[in-house]
Formats: sequence, C-alpha cells, structure tokens
Amino acid sequence: MKSIHLWLSTTVFFIFAGSTNAGLFDPVGFTARAGQPTIYRPVSVTTVFRGQSGGVPLPQDTGSPAGPAPLPGGAGASVQSGVGGQGTLDAPTMPDASTWNAFSPPTGMDPFAGAQQFPQAPYAPSTPYGAGPYGQPVPFTIFGANGPHPYRRGWQNSLELGLMPASRVTGSATGHFEQFDVDYDLAYTGPFMPGWMLTWTNEFRLRLWDGPSALPGFPGLPGPAYRFGWDFELETPKSGPFSVSFGLTPSINTDFANSVSSEAFQLDGRGMFIFQLDQYWSMVLGAGYWDRVKDRVIPYAGLTYRDDYWEWQLMYPKSTISVFLGNEALWSKWLYLSAEYHVESYEVNTAPGPPRDEVEFADYRVLLGLRMDTALYSWFIEGGWIFDRSVTYGLGGGFTPQTGFIGRIGWKY
Repeated sequence: MKSIHLWLSTTVFFIFAGSTNAGLFDPVGFTARAGQPTIYRPVSVTTVFRGQSGGVPLPQDTGSPAGPAPLPGGAGASVQSGVGGQGTLDAPTMPDASTWNAFSPPTGMDPFAGAQQFPQAPYAPSTPYGAGPYGQPVPFTIFGANGPHPYRRGWQNSLELGLMPASRVTGSATGHFEQFDVDYDLAYTGPFMPGWMLTWTNEFRLRLWDGPSALPGFPGLPGPAYRFGWDFELETPKSGPFSVSFGLTPSINTDFANSVSSEAFQLDGRGMFIFQLDQYWSMVLGAGYWDRVKDRVIPYAGLTYRDDYWEWQLMYPKSTISVFLGNEALWSKWLYLSAEYHVESYEVNTAPGPPRDEVEFADYRVLLGLRMDTALYSWFIEGGWIFDRSVTYGLGGGFTPQTGFIGRIGWKY
C-alpha cells in the first residue's frame, strides 16, 4: 500500500473513532456517553431563551440542548481533572450561562474607584449565584457570559453637547437663527421600597441663541437661557409579564435677566404600563403631561422588540431602532436611528416688548448615530435633520426656522 493511502486510512479511522467516542453518532440527540464529557456540539440547536431581563436567544450552534452548559468565556462543556490521572471530575458550570451575548459588553475596574474596590456591574450573571435584580456590586463580569441588567445602582453622570447651525427664519423675524446646547445630568438609582426602584436625576440645561434680527414689534431673544430640573422616576423591575413606570419632573426655566416669576416654573409628569407580550415584543401604554407655553398631554405608547441583534423602540414621542454591530476592544458597538418630537420653553426678558415673557421651541428631529458601550461608561455621536420647527411667544408672535442640520455628542459614566 502506498504511504499516502496508509496515512489517509489511519486518519479516517482516528476521526471516526474519536467522533463515535464523543457521541456525534449517538442516535439519541447527539449526547455524550455516560461519564464521558465532550466538547463537541450538535449541528443544530434548539433556541434557548433567558428568563431574566426580557430574554436573549442563543445564536445558532452555540450550545447543546442536552448535557452540561458551557463554561463562560467559550470553554468546553466540562473539564477533566483528577489526581494521578485516576478518575474524572466535571468542573462546576453555570446552569444558565451562554458563551455569547450581544447585550453584554466587556467591563473592567472602575477607573474612578480605588484599587481594592469593585465596579458597580450593570450586567449581572443570569445564574442562581449572580447579582440580584437591583444590580448590587459583583467582583467580576465575564465578557459574553453575563445577561443584560436593567439597573445600574449608584451615581451616574451624563454630558451631552448639541449644535443647530444657522438656519434662515420666516415670520415675525428676519435673518438666521442658531442654537448651541449643553445638557448635564447627575442621577442616582437605588431601591426605594420592596419591589420598586427609584432614579433621581438632577438636570441642568444651557441654551445659547444667536439671532434672529428683530422686525417692528418682534419680541427678540436673549443670548442664554438655563434650566434646572429634578426628575423622580419610580419603576417596578421587569420580573414578570407586567411592570409600571411613573415620573415627576419639576423645573425652573429662565434667562435670569430679571426676578424669576411663576412662568419659569414647570411641572411635567408621566405614567407608563409595560406588558411583556412574548420573548421579543412588549407593549407600552401611558401618557405624559408637558407644562409649556401650550400645555400638552402626550401619549407614551408603542411597541418594543429585541432579539440577538436588534432593538426596536417604536413609540411616541421618541422612537429608536438600534442594531448591534459586534464587540471589539473595550466597547460594544451599536448603530441606531431615532425620531423624536421635542418641545421646551423658557421665561425670558424680551426687548422690545413686555419685561417678561415665555418662549417655546417645538420641532421634530431625525438622527443617525453610533454608540459605544463598556457598561461602566459609554459615548455616542449622532447627526441628522431638524424640521417642522416653530418658536412661539406666550404673549403672541413668533417665527419659524427652516429645516436644518443638528449634531450631538455625549458621554455617560
């Protein structure tokens, strides 16, 4: 027999013997033989759903519907060990862990904490010995093995900058109108009472306006305006088919040109009921009240969808469609498209005109963005169009900026 024939015959024999020993040709579900752990996986896998945080199905060919669950980090189903080569021992495994999860970015130590402190991990292992539903600190998180966690306890910072370049205006003014935004939030999340979570957010907004030129009788705009708000949100964690969310937001909105009057105080509120329809879809029903120049009752309603790669929040007044692009280096990458109805108002000092008035800015905006997330911190950059814009004064009059570009960038940590 030629040497190459002998080599091929030997190779086929060992492959067949190893496959049979691993259970690949077992007629009952491709399972391993008793007492013999295996690293081989079946050709197809039954979809497995997580029970925590909405559930993320495992992608194709990442686990076996029978036998031990894989170890986190991509290890085999079990590991052989023993003393002196005698006997085998299956290493402990996480019963409900997967080696892949689109919603679990890698995390590391908190850069703002001491060397002996562990991070407040917002992504908790979906195991009996993982973190609880309120996100208490855990000393580790394994990339790809931890399910999404709904809350991150403790303090969080958020800083966002936005620019609306000069756009021509029509109506009671001439020239162009330009706006620069600074938004900063300092939020704290923690248990409020059994079964409820409280998020308290301190809000600061700075608006810098340039233009437009005044026509006879045009009230005009001051250069800057400020907003100081406090948002209180109570929610029941998503632990069943039904959950609720309530929010109350008092704020002061003024240019501080003169003493603050009652027109500067606003009180917004909202309430939502969330129904889990199945493993992918949820339905949201609710409403919100916006205290502006023209008070509004806004529906907070729509549908949300999530699978391995997509998150759809098809709601009013803001909808977002996000697609997961993969994990790389320290970040998980998301591309998203959002559409929003936006209204805000401020008490301002107008000239010429009455000493105090209230001005309202309303618009629709569509933005395409990229978000990078490490769980401990994240950042985004987005740009798009702002249209159907209107600027209205409480004592009458206003102007209409034309459709224009809007760009934003932000950090959260």
